[in-house]
Amino acid sequence: MESFIGYLGIGVAAVVGIVVIVWLIFFVRIFFGTKGLPQAITKFFELIATGEIDNAYQLTTESFRAQVSKKQFLKLVKTNKIKQYQRLKMAMPNIKGGNCTMGVTLITKSGMEIPLKMGLMRKGKGWQVDVLENS
Repeated sequence: MESFIGYLGIGVAAVVGIVVIVWLIFFVRIFFGTKGLPQAITKFFELIATGEIDNAYQLTTESFRAQVSKKQFLKLVKTNKIKQYQRLKMAMPNIKGGNCTMGVTLITKSGMEIPLKMGLMRKGKGWQVDVLENS
């Protein structure tokens, strides 16, 4: 009976060890895969809030600018009250290679919450906005 309990203890320890290793691998992958992501998103919205729309538009990918003209971008900013940005809530990012998609909730100065879908692409060591649309 004692040997059974010993084997059971070893089995439980092995399972716990495997779970910890998998969790660490997942954590490291997310941590290094999203390096600089929150800062890039925050900077994008802060530029819009301070009226630096041109600079924010330049933080988008060429693909985004090919699909969304500056006039359409301004309309998107106005329609979604992005200029009233105060802070963000960010969901867990979904990362595939150098691309990231995630939901963000923009919270305005009046406290209104605006759900948005964002897609970002890694460019060098930074990130550029590739998708910005209503959620």
